[in-house]
Amino acid sequence: MKLQRRQYLIHKRFQFRMMGALLLLVLAATLVTTLVNHFFFLSSIVSFTEKYGRTPNGEELLFASVQPLIIILPVVFVILAITCLFISHRIAGPLHRLKMYMEKVENGDHSVRLKFRKNDAIHDVAESFNRMVEGIRKSSGKNTQS
Repeated sequence: MKLQRRQYLIHKRFQFRMMGALLLLVLAATLVTTLVNHFFFLSSIVSFTEKYGRTPNGEELLFASVQPLIIILPVVFVILAITCLFISHRIAGPLHRLKMYMEKVENGDHSVRLKFRKNDAIHDVAESFNRMVEGIRKSSGKNTQS
């Protein structure tokens, strides 16, 4: 039997921050691509008109509008990919650290204290983990005294 999740906003603050960052990134990329493409498109119309003494026809306009995209789109794609890498690092890094600390606790090290970097995404998880380890430490201390 497969369980279906009906609640899509599990961690609202984190999810809204992530959605906001990604939407802002897409908006910025779209805006930059549009502005740069329009600049090159208009400059190619002006240079065509100066060179041939007439305005370009439909096929020439199509070529003039596509030509800048051949340069712009790969650049924007690389910038988006690098930005997504940095954003995902703010999630994957803390999760990797959490996994390492969980393995330490599993191996009996109850002295660990998990701390994430200032800009990492899931600080509340570190706080919960630290409370859990503290509970295990207290519980194991009671068991050894009995």
